[in-house]
Amino acid sequence: MPTNMQMQSISGIITQVRNTSGEVPPPLVGASVTVVGDRVFVFAGRLVTSRKMTNHMYVLDIGDLTWTRHIPPPDSDKPPKARYFHSASVHNNSIVVFGGMGYSRVSGDGLCVLDDISIFDIDTMSWRRPDIKPSLFAPRPRYAHLACIAEDNRLIIIGGQDMNNNYLGEINILDLDTWEWIQVKELDKHVGAYRSIAITTPPGTRLPAVLNMNDQQQQGLDDKESVAQQQQRRASMVRQYGQLLQNTQEPTPIYLYTNYNFADVKRELQLIFSPSSPSSSIEDCSSYMTGSVMPPGLRFPTGHTLGHHLVLAGTYLSPQSHAYTIWALNLGTLTWSRIETGSVFGTGSWNKGVLHADSNRLLVFGHRSRNLLEDYNHRQVNFDHVASVDLEAFGVYNLPKPTCSSLAQEMGLSLLNEPSVSDFRIITRERQSIAVNSAVLAQRWPYFAELMKTNRDITPETTSTTPTQQSNSNTSNDAPMPDDNESQPDTPQPQPLQRSAIKSHSMMFPYPHAVVVALLQYIYTDNLLTAQQYQPHVLSQLLLLADMYNLTRLRELTTHALHQMLNMSTAPLIFETAALSHQTSLQIRALKMMIAAKKMIQQQQQQQQRLTTTNTTSNGLPTEGRQRLPSSAGLVNNGGGDSPTSVTSGFMPNPSPQRQHFSSSASSPYVDSRTPSMYEPGNHSPSSSSAASPTLSTYRARTPSLTNRSNPLPSQQQQQPRSSPFGTTRSTGSSTSPPSTPRQLPMGLPQHTMDTEDLNLSPSATPTFPLDQTPSSNTTTPASSAPKAKEKTKKKKPFLEAFGSKFSMSFQ
Repeated sequence: MPTNMQMQSISGIITQVRNTSGEVPPPLVGASVTVVGDRVFVFAGRLVTSRKMTNHMYVLDIGDLTWTRHIPPPDSDKPPKARYFHSASVHNNSIVVFGGMGYSRVSGDGLCVLDDISIFDIDTMSWRRPDIKPSLFAPRPRYAHLACIAEDNRLIIIGGQDMNNNYLGEINILDLDTWEWIQVKELDKHVGAYRSIAITTPPGTRLPAVLNMNDQQQQGLDDKESVAQQQQRRASMVRQYGQLLQNTQEPTPIYLYTNYNFADVKRELQLIFSPSSPSSSIEDCSSYMTGSVMPPGLRFPTGHTLGHHLVLAGTYLSPQSHAYTIWALNLGTLTWSRIETGSVFGTGSWNKGVLHADSNRLLVFGHRSRNLLEDYNHRQVNFDHVASVDLEAFGVYNLPKPTCSSLAQEMGLSLLNEPSVSDFRIITRERQSIAVNSAVLAQRWPYFAELMKTNRDITPETTSTTPTQQSNSNTSNDAPMPDDNESQPDTPQPQPLQRSAIKSHSMMFPYPHAVVVALLQYIYTDNLLTAQQYQPHVLSQLLLLADMYNLTRLRELTTHALHQMLNMSTAPLIFETAALSHQTSLQIRALKMMIAAKKMIQQQQQQQQRLTTTNTTSNGLPTEGRQRLPSSAGLVNNGGGDSPTSVTSGFMPNPSPQRQHFSSSASSPYVDSRTPSMYEPGNHSPSSSSAASPTLSTYRARTPSLTNRSNPLPSQQQQQPRSSPFGTTRSTGSSTSPPSTPRQLPMGLPQHTMDTEDLNLSPSATPTFPLDQTPSSNTTTPASSAPKAKEKTKKKKPFLEAFGSKFSMSFQ
């Protein structure tokens, strides 16, 4: 192991703090912070030192964390007036700025509240002023209000305060297509930036289950057949995403969250449906929010939606502690959970958080050496440092977007099952042949397309003059004969034709039949929708194949599916697969699940020991005569102490787990109706645990080869990971050749390794036995077992050294 590697805790990997450089914005009060693509835009605000308002624009490049102050081009409109506590909303690659407090020449204190609209175009990096017609629905001037963009191109302005600091109880709606204020509604609530957030969700976001139940009760379930048809229509989407999706034809609601009375915090959650429609309604879901822990009162909170979660962040102040905290609300169950970031936000002054959705990270700006309470009293926001929080490690991430309808997916499966349209065969490890269409595979599998370029035999052909052409040329008898001395124009020569034919019509793909079929089903449908694909060991192999061939879509789908089925029994397999496929967030989440499982098993062992001690004492036996519990109680190890997957059965609740195998019957090789649609931990056998491990040599160095080929394909150039300030990310370019073995960068962070001290990584673990074996003194070991064990240890050693020590789990 390299000597420059240092141990790092899990929280240190989840939350990373970096310094910013360049023209760093000064400490500001009431500035807007907006993320567009890979850039952060900070506009306006009041200087802390001089108490002067500005209208400056600062831009941060998230890639290199460099600040630049933007100067508009000469052909740009004038920037908006200097202001603070305004709103800035992203719409179609532009930023819409509304309201705030600015300077006035007529008021006594020189201040006023604003109601103007300005647009900052990201493409041209210039300002423009839209021509907004006067309307009775125009909002009153305000500051510290809430603003969001609805999916129907509507700007929604909610609440805020006037010049006298009175709350404005109204909702104003601006049509961004016609630039007209089209509606105003009353809101009997005190809503403002100090205590509330207002966000919209993308189409297809999961709705709270309580609302679905209320809708069914209102309808009375009169038409049961229509309900069943609707459930069947959404079945494929539910299987793909593991969530209940709302009707995409309905506009998504606005989530309005408010907390107040910070001494005894009160939390409110309202859903505003169809705000731009006269029939809009407000659903109060405050009483449905649950959770083992609930968010405290947060001051100046910020809110974002990511996947099926609402991310809430803000400043928490109490006599005991001052910290910046992050919370997540599951929008389907309305359950709160805390984003544990360690001790990073316990010190320093962290003030403003924004979501970078492309990386599933929350960027929090602040200063690691300042005092949070002091800066809060001045409403000061610092931009010297930025902390990046990996939200995917907590199951909060962007969901894969649907690319085609369920009908198209079913047609793809039908095409795969139709041998009459096939011209190629894939031969699996079991020597089973699967008929496929080479054009479909080449279209969606870049590596296969490159493979087929060298698998074609090109035969040259020349054109010949037909008799019809000769007779037509002789009919022109009236034309004068050309003179031999005159120069003749060049007549076009017949161009040779090339006929392309496939040399070999089959390819060896040395993977199990179930894995190959699952991969082909994805290629034909661009989705994961069959029960056969949703098996843990099949998904793990698909994720490794996606990483090997750089199939971005397949990587997203398999990672999401493994996130959904992560539990105590699947955690070791998912941990190992994520490490080999460079999915750091999934790996961290699986590791935390394994640590929690170990703690639970240790607690069970301690309870058993206490019960044994109590029973022995009650029977009158001396303490020295009590029989000690074996160290392997509560955990079954399949003998492979070096591999995380060797302890898979130790986390299974079923005392007799059996791993499910797929039938390789040729009658229906693609979809097995007997395969369960959900993963069942009890359907696993210890004998097949090695078959599911992605680190075994039989699953490595798999390069497909065409049969009857003497010369292999030349190796293609591998694409290198793209570096970023918060770790190593994979390039999205296509890759046509797999690596010989999976790369040994399991964490995606070359300079650090995980702190697995809590897992009791001891190379001298107490030996344990599978469930179908018992320790016996008469058990003999073949002479060849020792060399095989050494060879297995050598194969696994490079992978395990990436974590700093051998991964041998024992619970003593």
